[in-house]
Amino acid sequence: MKKLLWSACIVFCAVLLNGCALPERSSVSSGPSTAAGQPASVPGQESGSSENLGPSITTDLPDQQKIVEQDLEATVPSASFVNDRIYEYGRKLDRWKELDNQSVITKVSDKEAREMVSCFAQLQDILNGYSELRTKLLQVQGGDSSDKISTDEFFQLQKNDIAFVEGVCGRLLAESEDKDVAWAPPAEGADLTQFETMIDKYAGNREYQQVIQVWSKIPGAQADQAHLRTKLLYAQALMYLHQEEKAAEIYQKVVDQMADSTEQATDIVSLRKVLADLYTASGNYPSAATQYQKISADYEKIGQVEEWAKLQLAILARFKDGGSPELTDFAALLKDYLGYLPERDGYKLLTRADKFQTDYPYSPVSTNVDFIKDSVRTAADRWFNGVMAEVGKVGQEKDINKALRMLENIPLDMISPEKQLVVKAKIEELQTAEAVASEAGKMAKIQDLQNQWNNGMLLANGGRYEEALVVFNTLLNTEYADKARAKIDELSLEAAKADRKKAADYFIRFTRTTDLESKKKLLVESRRLLKNILVKYPNVEIAAKVQSNIARVEQEMNAIDPNLVYSADQGIAPAAQDNGLDRSVTAPEQTENLPGTIRNQTPPVIDTGIQPPAN
Repeated sequence: MKKLLWSACIVFCAVLLNGCALPERSSVSSGPSTAAGQPASVPGQESGSSENLGPSITTDLPDQQKIVEQDLEATVPSASFVNDRIYEYGRKLDRWKELDNQSVITKVSDKEAREMVSCFAQLQDILNGYSELRTKLLQVQGGDSSDKISTDEFFQLQKNDIAFVEGVCGRLLAESEDKDVAWAPPAEGADLTQFETMIDKYAGNREYQQVIQVWSKIPGAQADQAHLRTKLLYAQALMYLHQEEKAAEIYQKVVDQMADSTEQATDIVSLRKVLADLYTASGNYPSAATQYQKISADYEKIGQVEEWAKLQLAILARFKDGGSPELTDFAALLKDYLGYLPERDGYKLLTRADKFQTDYPYSPVSTNVDFIKDSVRTAADRWFNGVMAEVGKVGQEKDINKALRMLENIPLDMISPEKQLVVKAKIEELQTAEAVASEAGKMAKIQDLQNQWNNGMLLANGGRYEEALVVFNTLLNTEYADKARAKIDELSLEAAKADRKKAADYFIRFTRTTDLESKKKLLVESRRLLKNILVKYPNVEIAAKVQSNIARVEQEMNAIDPNLVYSADQGIAPAAQDNGLDRSVTAPEQTENLPGTIRNQTPPVIDTGIQPPAN
């Protein structure tokens, strides 16, 4: 749709160009019209009538040299062209200031800082150059500006302009325009440029309601002075929001303004002609040829627009008085087409267009309906393919749920039956991938649980019961919960038996030593181990036996010292260590030096009540 609107603007501009370049052109009241697609005459080309492209040259120059001289004089810019460039560079300056403000917060490298400074200097030079050019044009208003303005200076200014746009600075400022920045609404009494910049920003983001709100804040006098581009953006916003009558008013004002202008039209064709002529004058013929080819292509599009207009006239002529269902239905179809947004409307407009052609198979605008269908299908396919590409990207990032939500959020009435099958197939593919990923995740989880189980078993087999119990406790809320619970009960009993056996060993050593302090330490350590069993393994099946053992040990402690149990509970008794609990007992390796009668003596058997647990 944007191409259609742009082409419509080109038509009006072309009329102006032809009117300016061919003042003696006679009107044709009858005869065959130009065929669709036939390129119109480019301003400046030879035609049947004489053309006045600039002041006449009376010197005796060869014909080719005269043509080149005329081209050079034709490159003298119009005030409208200069104003356009000043406006554009004013916007570039605003974007440069935006980047400069961001650089205060974000650290930039020395190279980036130098580029910023260089770009600012170039921008100022070009902006000043166009400002001086506008001043000269105003001074000679109504006269021949070529006598006052040097074509060499203008040529150099144009070269600098192109180099800036196509160079590092152009890319730098273009990138800043795409960045997400906070845009505060213009304050009351703000400059027109601020309003225009805001409208340009919102239109680029398709925030059409915001475009209308900003425009409503522009004072009436300033609104009339707004740039044509700004007015067109406002009109497009109205059109996308289906406010066709208001949009038509704005377009009518723009067309009238362009038609009433006595200056060179500022459409893209005119700018390309200036650029192509500059390339030709400077000897850059390949670049000039490229621009001339683009001009020809633009006029070919104008031919297509002309064919469109003829068909539209045909249906209007058939139903002059209106009230025809065919004209009403086509107007409704055209209304939806003008306000078409692919992300909002999808393929729905194609269905309506097909219905129109079915209802009116011999309609004079059938070809235009085909054009609408092709345009909508192209835009809808681009939107749909973009969505599917994003879905594929998200799916590759393993966020399958998000990808599924994106597909499920596409309204089915927005897409054609063929696209519905594509969406359905993609959903099934993602669901299969999700199931596979889920199964793979379960397998990986089970493998991890098995590894933890194996690690716990290794610790248990090595007698490291407490560490093993920690591992098995982590498995209680998993698929291994039942197995882990049984293993915890089993290991708790094993650990309790091991600690009870250690306590029995300390008690036996107590019976064999004669040193009083060693006796106390051995009894305290034996009691500590037994009591810890009840703390760490309270539900172990040997708890009753442990309680009996504690009573037996405390009996011996009270016999030695009535306060020993109390002191042990208060932590007063020294902690016994394996290497110092019985210092009076001779180490096994020292028994070889003792007399044989002592070395071979068997200690008496004493019933302590503590027996090592059976394996």
